[in-house]
Amino acid sequence: MSDFEQNKVSTKKVKETRSLWKEVFDWVDCAVVTIICVILLFTFVFRQVQIDGSSMSHTLEHGDRIIISNIFYTPKKGDVVVVSSEIYDNVPIIKRVIATEGQWISITGGKVYVGESTDAMEALQEVYIGEMQTEELVAGGFYGVQEYPLQVPEGKVFLLGDNRAVSLDSRTTAIGLVDVRHIVGKAICRVYPFNKIGSILGD
Repeated sequence: MSDFEQNKVSTKKVKETRSLWKEVFDWVDCAVVTIICVILLFTFVFRQVQIDGSSMSHTLEHGDRIIISNIFYTPKKGDVVVVSSEIYDNVPIIKRVIATEGQWISITGGKVYVGESTDAMEALQEVYIGEMQTEELVAGGFYGVQEYPLQVPEGKVFLLGDNRAVSLDSRTTAIGLVDVRHIVGKAICRVYPFNKIGSILGD
């Protein structure tokens, strides 16, 4: 093989090596950017939360893991939301939005009534487990109770757990009407257990 041919082969190998390294660097660069984006998303847009307790059964069970988000979020009836630990005993809570600012709510005869005025309240068509306990029986009667009918003030929401018989929620003064600024985010989907992965729907 002539010197010219040897130089040609050597040049080709160098180019192939450079091309291979370029592909490797491009792949690593893409992976790093992807990881950074995922970290940023789960830091500022999405968060993972583990369910503690049975107040949202059967919608969500103890030990379930969910993804929540508060990006461009405005609470609306039926949303399942996570509230910051400042509200109750340094423990974050997860409940369902039943009424938003300006709406009237009443709980009587085991039913929840919501409306835009005291004359236009309608019973919610709900299918939840556990009997709707009277306010005095909630959490064993250890907490103060709300007086009905009541109007949800501006910037607040009224929350209930789906398992009404055991849920500590807005029926008590321990939780009360929750300021929307304390809502950490809306429940988007369940990611664990794996056989229950899926979106979390409102009413």
